[in-house]
Amino acid sequence: MVRSHLTLIAGTERIEQVIDLARRAGDIIGEGLEPQTDWKADGSPVTIYDRKAHQLIVAGLKEIDPSIPIVSEESGVPPMSERAAWTRFWLVDPLDGTREFVEKLPDYTVNIALVDNGVPALGVVYAPAREVMYYATRLGGAFRIANTAAPVRLSSRPPAPGTPLRILESRAHRSPDLDAFAARLPVAERIAVGSSLKFCWVAEGRADVYPRFTPIMEWDVAAGDAVFRWSSGTSTPHYSPLTYNNADMRIPGFVLGFMPPAPAVVWFTGLPGAGKTTIARLVGERLRRLGSQIELLDGDEIRAIFPNTGFSREDRDAHIRRVGDTASRLERHGVTSLVSLVSPYRESRDFARRLCRQFIEVYVSTPLDECERRDPKGLYGRARAGQVGQLTGVADPYEPPASPELTIDTRTMTPEAAADLVIQYLTRGQTAPATAQ
Repeated sequence: MVRSHLTLIAGTERIEQVIDLARRAGDIIGEGLEPQTDWKADGSPVTIYDRKAHQLIVAGLKEIDPSIPIVSEESGVPPMSERAAWTRFWLVDPLDGTREFVEKLPDYTVNIALVDNGVPALGVVYAPAREVMYYATRLGGAFRIANTAAPVRLSSRPPAPGTPLRILESRAHRSPDLDAFAARLPVAERIAVGSSLKFCWVAEGRADVYPRFTPIMEWDVAAGDAVFRWSSGTSTPHYSPLTYNNADMRIPGFVLGFMPPAPAVVWFTGLPGAGKTTIARLVGERLRRLGSQIELLDGDEIRAIFPNTGFSREDRDAHIRRVGDTASRLERHGVTSLVSLVSPYRESRDFARRLCRQFIEVYVSTPLDECERRDPKGLYGRARAGQVGQLTGVADPYEPPASPELTIDTRTMTPEAAADLVIQYLTRGQTAPATAQ
């Protein structure tokens, strides 16, 4: 009965064959009551059961379709020159969670995925010790089989804004970044679990979000990512920030379970030396982890694009209008622009606001004496010596925003905390002005 159901939902017997391979690999792993552990060059553990499962899976996949290349954790990464032309390939982690397996914890899995044009179109995750199988196909959706029960279709939804979150975390890879991420969100529970089960638990609604801030390999995530993507219960998959066939097959980090914030123009304004660009760069790093496309328009770098711009009021007005137009065009193409400019005049900032769909003015309100004390580029010192003319705050006025979306005083807030505040605004849809002083 299960076989006929699988054939019906997948439109092919391939998923049945892969499920069978995963079960057989799980049986081999289950023989390892006292596994002997070796260590790879990168410090990760490996057992003979990793290698036995690898051999079985690779041989089985070659029987299914010998024309499709295979990348397994136990076979290493082929050179990019070989992989560049691949449109489809198998990604295999024969024993994900070797540490849990050695410690006799039930959280290890067998992972098999088929990547098709950059998307995990098929994925199987089998947890032998838990006797649970997750699988998904692009056309058929995602399912869970517990023990010998009939398959149950998975259908999950992203968490509503403001909802206390159940956050999944790795048993072995906690990090300060993860703690900081959790600290800025409403948290109902933090759940530690090993292997690709984290993807599957988000897919079945057992948890809300899986943040990962340490590097991970593509074979660790592809099968679970397939289960998550195709668990939407509709023809439109869940959003996933993960990409495949990267140069070293390494993924630096991600947050799964959130939609990335809508494209916006985030305009950081304040005196020279206030800390605008430092905060903007940190915001960019966090947004990339959420899957956003980012462009940083920094004051120094943008003047290289418009090299003939002067520093009179008229020149500065024209410059801000050009940058505002550029940022608004990027926004319309799905890119969040992080604009870091002194932009001293209220009227020109308001002009830029009117061009944009979502304009978020961040006033970095660090006062003049503090900016001059820091003077990271030596601008204030040279201005006081008469070597720099028309420096804002010294020879040219700065007009603070009348009602910015966010106000940040870097005397009392670290750049990291300021970036967190901006991310919170973008991801939680705040509508009232916020102040951090």
